[in-house]
Amino acid sequence: MAYIDSLLGSGEQILYVARQHISVLIANILAELTMIALLVAAGVASNIAFPNADFKIGGITANTLVLMICIAVSVIVLISGFMDYLRWTSEQYIVTDRRVIQIRGILNKRVIDSSLEKINDVELRQSLVGRIMNFGTVEILTASDESVNVMDRIEAPLDFKRAMLDAKHNHERGFGYLPEASYAAPRPQAPAQPNVVDELTRLADLRDRGILSPTEFETEKRELLRRGR
Repeated sequence: MAYIDSLLGSGEQILYVARQHISVLIANILAELTMIALLVAAGVASNIAFPNADFKIGGITANTLVLMICIAVSVIVLISGFMDYLRWTSEQYIVTDRRVIQIRGILNKRVIDSSLEKINDVELRQSLVGRIMNFGTVEILTASDESVNVMDRIEAPLDFKRAMLDAKHNHERGFGYLPEASYAAPRPQAPAQPNVVDELTRLADLRDRGILSPTEFETEKRELLRRGR
């Protein structure tokens, strides 16, 4: 079971799921790969520049030790890049029919909830680059104009904001998670057709009481039977 499923209340429905833009992950990984390349290059350069260095530490030459340190740091940076990927995949921004949920953390989770009825306003910030690449920052404001939930560099921020405001609109009107158009006005029920036997009984009573003549009775009876077919 996904972690988000354990957070949902009874009958709560997920409407929209987003995460940070892929450019955030790419920028972090490129920075770490650049650092690794520089470290390895520094280790190799030290061996080339000082090929005959005789200084040893614990039986290992200084050049070899520098190269080993650079490789060890490179491995640590590589692990950090993998952790960045896990953080990117685990961070989610979710709109349900009741609230907005922000989930962070790989093992230790941090969850921020914003109930739809408490959302006073939503601020969207997009730079020129953000508009071109379709990312931006969405900030939820309360009645006191204090930010309670900031979603930085989120993908497709306009779609996320639209989904959130639509959910708030429907929630305030009691539509739940379904679009308002799904709630059609009830159709007026057609009046119940009279029972043929009861009508015949009523006509016979009117005939016996002299209100209807036998001819009128037969005419009404034929019309009634014709409609009842």
